[in-house]
Amino acid sequence: MDIIVAIISALILAQFIDGRLAFALALAALIGRRLLRHRRAMNEIHKLGLPPNEVEKVQEELRSGDRDAAVQRIANIQEVRRADLLAKGVDIQAMTPEIGGDLKWTDIVRQVLRVLEFDRAGTIIGPGDTVKAASSSKPYGYLLVESPILNQPVRLPIVHRDDFLLAASVFDEPQLLEAVKEKELLVTYAPKHKLPKGLAGTSHALHYVITPRGTLDQYYEVENDMHMATPKPEKIFGTLVWDGEIRVQVNPHPDI
Repeated sequence: MDIIVAIISALILAQFIDGRLAFALALAALIGRRLLRHRRAMNEIHKLGLPPNEVEKVQEELRSGDRDAAVQRIANIQEVRRADLLAKGVDIQAMTPEIGGDLKWTDIVRQVLRVLEFDRAGTIIGPGDTVKAASSSKPYGYLLVESPILNQPVRLPIVHRDDFLLAASVFDEPQLLEAVKEKELLVTYAPKHKLPKGLAGTSHALHYVITPRGTLDQYYEVENDMHMATPKPEKIFGTLVWDGEIRVQVNPHPDI
């Protein structure tokens, strides 16, 4: 994940909505305090649509290694554009980007996210763990998630029956739900077989673990954000399981 993801997302969004809104929405979702970390961003930063003088300043800050200043500069411009859009009646803060729509599945493969909410979207669990979605053309449900790799919460569609059952097993169990309030429920999107565009195959792709609060931030702070460029969710989730008995893991002492 890096600034290039934000650029690509903005370009995609611009096909459907006002270019300034696309820019603001993509950056709102994707520019976190550590994302300007790759040298190739130097060659792409001009595509953000920043004023030429600001592009030069951002590039100079990146060259000098002051990525925090570069992020802050872009964030300041972002706020100005947000205010401009808000004055015209468009509140991007009220918009929640969605994986698979506003953002690509490939953007989050094996990245670690914190679950904030579980939206069942009308899906019903019946006898024998039968799952009936409200619509055959829509996901079983959604997770509202956040992460240091993002700058605002995003919606993560639940597109596999087992992934929905795993989420429900936490939110339907009072003891687990209470534990999540004190700790944190983390999820990673790690398909067994990744199809084009990052989509999962026929196996479930969402893996869950309950860990001590602060685990997610600690994970992404390791060795100058190493896990952003090279995700290793096994550090928190243990061995990822796709077949046989699958369950929500509990890891009280993650070896990060």
